[in-house]
Amino acid sequence: HPIWQTELYRRVLAGAEYSAAEDAANRLGEPFFKQLRLNSVLALPLYGEGQRALGALMAGGRKPQSRAPELLSVLRMVGSHLALQALVARYRSDSRFQGLHDSLTRLPNRLLFNDRLQSAIAEAGRSGEQFAVLFVDLDRFKTINDSLGHATGDQVLSSVAKRLRASVRASDTVSRYAGDEFTLILRHIVHRDDVTRIADKIVKVLETPLTLTDGRELQITASLGICFYPDDGKDGETLLKHADVAMYNAKGMGRNTYQVYVAVPEESHRQRLDLEAKLRVAERNNELRSYYQPQVDAQTEDIIGMEALIRWEHPELGLISPGFFIPLAEDTGLIVPIGEWILRTACADAKRWLDKFKIPLRVGVNLSALQLRQTNLVEVVERALRDTGLPGDNLDLEVTESMNIKDTPNLMDVLGQLRGLGCHIAIDDFGTGQSSLDYIKRFPADRIKIDQTFVRNIGVDPADEAIVRATINMARNMDRHVVAEGVETEDHLRFLREYGCQELQGYLFSRPLPAAVFENMLSERARLLAEIADE
Repeated sequence: HPIWQTELYRRVLAGAEYSAAEDAANRLGEPFFKQLRLNSVLALPLYGEGQRALGALMAGGRKPQSRAPELLSVLRMVGSHLALQALVARYRSDSRFQGLHDSLTRLPNRLLFNDRLQSAIAEAGRSGEQFAVLFVDLDRFKTINDSLGHATGDQVLSSVAKRLRASVRASDTVSRYAGDEFTLILRHIVHRDDVTRIADKIVKVLETPLTLTDGRELQITASLGICFYPDDGKDGETLLKHADVAMYNAKGMGRNTYQVYVAVPEESHRQRLDLEAKLRVAERNNELRSYYQPQVDAQTEDIIGMEALIRWEHPELGLISPGFFIPLAEDTGLIVPIGEWILRTACADAKRWLDKFKIPLRVGVNLSALQLRQTNLVEVVERALRDTGLPGDNLDLEVTESMNIKDTPNLMDVLGQLRGLGCHIAIDDFGTGQSSLDYIKRFPADRIKIDQTFVRNIGVDPADEAIVRATINMARNMDRHVVAEGVETEDHLRFLREYGCQELQGYLFSRPLPAAVFENMLSERARLLAEIADE
């Protein structure tokens, strides 16, 4: 617009107000104002943060303005309102970007990646095309963080993000899925060989030495897994799982390479047997790790509990995804000793933190179907509580909604006995099973955990929002507490607060943390509370 080229506009942007009650066009001497035959002109800056002008508000008339000072005061109020609206719009835009992008790499985060994956599936389903999903995991990244520090680790992640983005087309998606894991969607694939060439290119690009800010060079490598829609899966969860399996096969091949998912080949069967043998000695070799994800009060956002999660850190293969080894443990029956290990470890950690920080944190531990069929499960839990000294009231035992009563004899009786020890029962992954209302009514549960599949679609899918609202209302009418999993954005938080969800868990507050890091977080909380008390 011509007004943007005027000297008056530049003066106002610099912070100056202007008021001419008459003869304004001649005073200003600029063609724009003469063309409009303006006699009076008022102008003032619209201030944003730090008294920086966002723009200008100008008013003009063809008659002299006898009440220019009063009108200027009105315009100041109008200007403040307009500036506030502009700031709110900008913050909303920034908040949406931040809620869907990783703050370090600026790549799409897991929430946006999952949304784009669903879009790719829908589009490919209509067009009959295929696309590829790649899972990229940096080799020995934990060693970099531990030996060189997290600042160096952040440099590595930022560099990897740029190299991955530069290796694919603009129409493809690159996301930071979690930690040192990246996921890619390569769309409109004609030949599979095109994808393997890209994967080979990525492997070579990533192994190029990285120059750090202090001048040192660092060698990094990555393992890649590839799967294809629709041959390797027709839904997002299956595609990611198979890409993850292929990635771990690449690690088993010696790292710094890629592997394409193969359904059940002889070689894959041999690798499964080899991994099973490693898993059998994992506890004995001290390779199992306990991680904890905080659960917070929806109103105060203070920590009130945590979910215990098991991880397997193999000395050669590194940190192995639970989505990969837990199904293997369930198939082989190893989930029973592994489940008892995480139960006892979680109880011991919770008791230590209870004594140290004097806060009654609840710890949630998952029970598998095989564990619930154990004839001595109640004795196992009772012994864990007795040996560690943790009160039963501080232990939540989580059972998936899909648990079938018919397949688990005496399930209700066992859960009743566990509640008799003081333990709380939670229905996990609620909404993904086929349970009836009568089943939920009879199930002796204290808490219902809404599955993250629905929570992550808040603001995206109205149907999932309706499911979340209905679940919260039903649970509250049945006097059950509600915990929402997968809370990742401020929009999720606002929605769940508005509809009365009591407890929250998700990446918005914290990722799952190793026990030592979780304890450090509790120490920092105690320090901050002490400072507030002193004030």
